[in-house]
Amino acid sequence: MISSQIGSLDKFFSGGLQNGIITEISGLRGTGKTHLALQFAIEVLSKNDKVLFIDTTVEFRPERFLQMLQSRNLPSSLLENLHISHVTNTQKQIDVLEHFQNNHFSLLIIDNIADLFSFEYSKKEYIIEKNVNFGNYMIKLSKLTQSNNIPVIITNQVLSHDDISYQRMHIQLENYVHQKIQLEKIKKRYTCKVSSPFIFDAKFDYKITNSGIEETESI
Repeated sequence: MISSQIGSLDKFFSGGLQNGIITEISGLRGTGKTHLALQFAIEVLSKNDKVLFIDTTVEFRPERFLQMLQSRNLPSSLLENLHISHVTNTQKQIDVLEHFQNNHFSLLIIDNIADLFSFEYSKKEYIIEKNVNFGNYMIKLSKLTQSNNIPVIITNQVLSHDDISYQRMHIQLENYVHQKIQLEKIKKRYTCKVSSPFIFDAKFDYKITNSGIEETESI
């Protein structure tokens, strides 16, 4: 079990992320998806366990992660157990799962799960191929999650069109994601909504600080 160090979130998940499940963190850009994922990573690293972070956006900033560690009075040496894999195409994103299987990681983070698939198969004539390949990828990821009995975190971009918000590849992900964390920003207010088969309409307000995401009193 991995704690987020956020009281309400851990309470909703009965203490934290459980082994063998896939958790999706979604939200618009700038809502703190990567911050929250790294917050879970810090908890694992502080126990001298290893984390694999698959970066499909090439936006991982080690200096920001160091800032999060320093604000928690944790040593920068924890970075040694954070393995970053930068991938720039879908085939590499698929292949890197083999690296995960052959190592003893306690947490897998994929940031971002669907962007490369949406980019490479952006034309309408590729939509079937995109859905098939992404579906096969999720099957592989799901089997890996179960066989290694560890938590997996995926982040996903929320898009907005004509006042309608939706996640990339959301239909395909429905079959594999066990619980969802949705981050929202309305004006200056950040809200986290949590859902799973056992959780209904759970939410809390938060802010983004040097140490990551912190719960605030609801307005």
